[in-house]
Amino acid sequence: MNLEEETRKGYTISKEMKKVWAVELQLLNKLFEVCDKYNLRVFADGGTLLGVVREKGYIPWDDDIDMVLLRPDYDRLLEVAPKEFKYPFFFQNGNTDRFAEGLTKIRMEGTSGVLEHDIFRNCHQGIFIDVFPYDAVPDDTEKLDRLMRESGRKIQILRDYYRTSYSIFHPLRSWKRYKNYRYVESKGHANCFKEYEDMFRQFHVEDNEYVSCLAFQYDLEHFKRPRKWYDETVYLPFEDIMMPCPGAYHEILELQYGDYMTPAKAPSYHGGFYALDADRPYEEVIEEYKKAHKWDNWKHRRDLILNLLHLRNG
Repeated sequence: MNLEEETRKGYTISKEMKKVWAVELQLLNKLFEVCDKYNLRVFADGGTLLGVVREKGYIPWDDDIDMVLLRPDYDRLLEVAPKEFKYPFFFQNGNTDRFAEGLTKIRMEGTSGVLEHDIFRNCHQGIFIDVFPYDAVPDDTEKLDRLMRESGRKIQILRDYYRTSYSIFHPLRSWKRYKNYRYVESKGHANCFKEYEDMFRQFHVEDNEYVSCLAFQYDLEHFKRPRKWYDETVYLPFEDIMMPCPGAYHEILELQYGDYMTPAKAPSYHGGFYALDADRPYEEVIEEYKKAHKWDNWKHRRDLILNLLHLRNG
């Protein structure tokens, strides 16, 4: 990839962002290498798929890569990941890090991909690409509603387990978070996360007509697709590589974006970055932030300690 600053469609892409893109392409190529080795089918999704079709590369203002696998291939990827993703790659999910999300992030050591809302999270925060599982959508509306409700409850319990602050101004919310923390402590994080993922595995992709990224729990209407749309893989140019895409990419993009060939800048699903840097390790960036915000950090820790003492004594 050319790392020089350039302008695409009136939007300037800096050298720094080009370096970030280059790191993401390294991560992507590693994913392709592993998927090819184990005959796993992986597809571009979301803004990445849109970039492939409309731009033949990154959308100029985009800052990440989204890939999907159907649940059987996703689970196989989880199985082989420990032996395939070694330094400088980090395969991040609820089994490998303090990370309570229903997806995987493949991260690069020695870099920073720190999201604004993650600045206090004690987990790996290098530059990443997102890898989502697509699960079967049960035909029975009642079963689907129950699945979304119960899986949402279970992942919230895990998020509360890793939450590092409580508020004296919201005692009920703090009490619920503390109860969730104690629940995970007693049951074990690995068991809780497996229970969460097993909820999606109970409905088999091959037995259902539709699939969706149910673990994302963001926008089922625009992410629910016929399974047959993923029967065929086509390879289309993306920057200087060939990207695997679902054969029905037109139908997918039309469902998600409508008139997808007309550019429209939209916010990222994961929110903004505090730091996105290919040359600085995230540990250094976070430590610098904490030093510059000592008062905020002190209040953060004070509230945590006071509320834990209050909840235990209450």
